[in-house]
Amino acid sequence: MTVNPVTAENTADTTSAAETPSVPRPSGAVPKPGPRPGPKPGPPKPAVPRQASAAAKPGPAKPGPPKPGAAKPGPDLSASPTPRVTLIPATADNVFDVADDAVDALLEAGTEPGAILVLTTGGPHPWQQHEETFGAAQYWRQYDEGKDVFYASLPASRPLRRSAVVVVVNGFAEGADAGRILTAALTAGASVTVCGDVERVRALTGVA
Repeated sequence: MTVNPVTAENTADTTSAAETPSVPRPSGAVPKPGPRPGPKPGPPKPAVPRQASAAAKPGPAKPGPPKPGAAKPGPDLSASPTPRVTLIPATADNVFDVADDAVDALLEAGTEPGAILVLTTGGPHPWQQHEETFGAAQYWRQYDEGKDVFYASLPASRPLRRSAVVVVVNGFAEGADAGRILTAALTAGASVTVCGDVERVRALTGVA
């Protein structure tokens, strides 16, 4: 068998070939890095509705015309002026005489008879008893006509009001609400003269 001798050249060539392998160079130009592709567009998001401005908010509804047949509001009695109240002391024996003097004073001051109303808290005034002898229709017609001084007892069967009122505090019926009766009498006119027990009237109504 023949063995080829290993020379230095063969060894160097073999080592050099093993250490430096040949790397093929790419042909053509090397591509430069470009911009990265962005994210793919997704489905469009729904638009968020904007809140309406304050000017666009609906205001309170305007009142429309009244419906046919609707009841009309009555006068505002709370807006009436506070009556002028005068207290005149009187006893059970002379309360009618004192009240008649108050009526005469109003007439002498120029008050028209039809503007005067005399109210009693207990039994009726003697003149009321006289007028009622002509019947209820004639009695109330006198009030409606408004030509003369009208006499009535409380509580009355209908609302009564005139500009000048004279209240005769001649007692109260058994079980009657005295404070309520007097309060109604004090609001029956713009000028009210109360004849009777002054301290009791003040206690029941709070009038100074």
